[in-house]
Amino acid sequence: MGPVSGTSVEDWKRNFDINFFSIVTIVQHALPALRAAKGRVILVSSGAAIYAYHGWGAYSTSKAALNMFGQILATEEKDITTVAIRPGVVDTEMQGVVRDKGATGMIPAQHAEFIELHATKALLHPDQPGHVIASLAVKAGSDLSGKFISWDDEHIASHQKQA
Repeated sequence: MGPVSGTSVEDWKRNFDINFFSIVTIVQHALPALRAAKGRVILVSSGAAIYAYHGWGAYSTSKAALNMFGQILATEEKDITTVAIRPGVVDTEMQGVVRDKGATGMIPAQHAEFIELHATKALLHPDQPGHVIASLAVKAGSDLSGKFISWDDEHIASHQKQA
């Protein structure tokens, strides 16, 4: 985490290896089975793919690339449903890292937003978007293919955990 001027190309490559190239590799290996089953690919993206946070360049651009990969896959593989999902701000280890170490790479106002989300218990429990991801993996309709959608979007309400 850090501004473009303060992060190495190796850091960017590592981020892309984790968030992008690993997914491309898995999908390429799975394509024969996905085609045969008319399967689904659910990509875990991020709001950071479309909203710029100071110091999150490598992460954000790798997630934006993932979204485009989903669109390309949907265009090229018509029998496979591909959806990129924005899981929201989830109470994960990553959020702890952002709170603990984000002050060094983020602007104070943006870092404070993450501190506040935690302090007010506004972070999502992983089960909420996790339920949506699992449901989409089993029964996402082809009308969603190529879309980047938020876990709580009304268009996928049937995939959300009912209270």
